[in-house]
Amino acid sequence: MSKSKKNIEVSLETKNVNGEEREVLFVGKQEAGYLRAIEDEKFEAVFDDDNVFKVKSLYEGIELLISQYNLHKG
Repeated sequence: MSKSKKNIEVSLETKNVNGEEREVLFVGKQEAGYLRAIEDEKFEAVFDDDNVFKVKSLYEGIELLISQYNLHKG
């Protein structure tokens, strides 16, 4: 017996938090984490307070947050 596939919406929204612009990633209606620019073309992907990762691009950060979300919350 196989599971049926579900389509899950993934969205990215720009939010301003304490004067800092963040790209917040949502999986469905749940926040999966956010990305913030730290230098030219370098970002931090923040899953939670204990899991902060440095990434080279926005797309790499999105992939990392989705994989962390699937490991821990999914």
